Amino acid sequence: MTWSLLAVVGLIAWSLYGHRFLRAFHHRHRASPRVMLGLWCLGIASWASTCVVLAGALASQVMGPGVKALIAACLNLVQAIDANDAGTGLIVIAGTSALALTRLGWVAVRRRRKRNHWLIRHRRWLLSQASRRTIDREDFWLVRDPRPRAYCLPGRGEDIVVSVGGLERLTRRELQAVLAHERAHLRGRHHLLTAWARLLDRAFPGVPLLAAASVEISELVEWVADDHAAREVSPNALAHALGRMAVPEGAPGPTLSIGGACPVRRVRRQIAPHEPSAGAALTLLAVASTAAPLVLAVAAVVLNVALPHCECVG
Repeated sequence: MTWSLLAVVGLIAWSLYGHRFLRAFHHRHRASPRVMLGLWCLGIASWASTCVVLAGALASQVMGPGVKALIAACLNLVQAIDANDAGTGLIVIAGTSALALTRLGWVAVRRRRKRNHWLIRHRRWLLSQASRRTIDREDFWLVRDPRPRAYCLPGRGEDIVVSVGGLERLTRRELQAVLAHERAHLRGRHHLLTAWARLLDRAFPGVPLLAAASVEISELVEWVADDHAAREVSPNALAHALGRMAVPEGAPGPTLSIGGACPVRRVRRQIAPHEPSAGAALTLLAVASTAAPLVLAVAAVVLNVALPHCECVG
């Protein structure tokens, strides 16, 4: 019981203060965007997995192993509820779990349907209104839009779209940096990372960790793509391209755009000298701390659920 309580406390603490730990690690130790993207994704995955493990542990403690144990547990549970007047607490726990799962599923289905509907309509629009261009063996869609825009479409095809306004403003070298940036988004499956973070934040509002992760992951994927483009082309070309493509409008629909996140911070990263990032030891320590809630939950399951029913334990 002590381990279960410790796991619950760990989950609550991670939900409330996990984002502060990750941000402090980033700013204090200058961790690279790739490392921080991995830590934030691990952080929300650890949170979600801990919730599932603890819910499973609660169900296992109530039901026990096997069908016979399930029937006996149900009878004992009814008797215990009647004797201890604990029905309200059980109803609250079961109702909260069911409500959380239902909301997560409902939000996921709605967001997926909206995303797929937008992508289908947008691809049809591209087929009718845009034209295919190839520059330096890079294929992309060219749309008649005076605004400087460039973005990539997730899903089948993995297309890159560039506007006429953007093409007219960019030099060939800057266009190469923009295309490399968008290609890095597609190869890194950054759409899935941002969609996962936003889904959890929308499904469970009020959790500080999830709210911060939605913002941080959206910015970090841009930084990771920027670093890839800077290595493939040059930091100078990318910085100029970011300045030319900066527009107030965000990315259309569920896309990732060259103008995403804060362009000022992104340009500063490219022109400022790179400082030494966190070492392997500090990174491993951060990974262990991020996974700690899940480790506590698994330990609670093993010590409070699995071992008591194991025949090898006397």
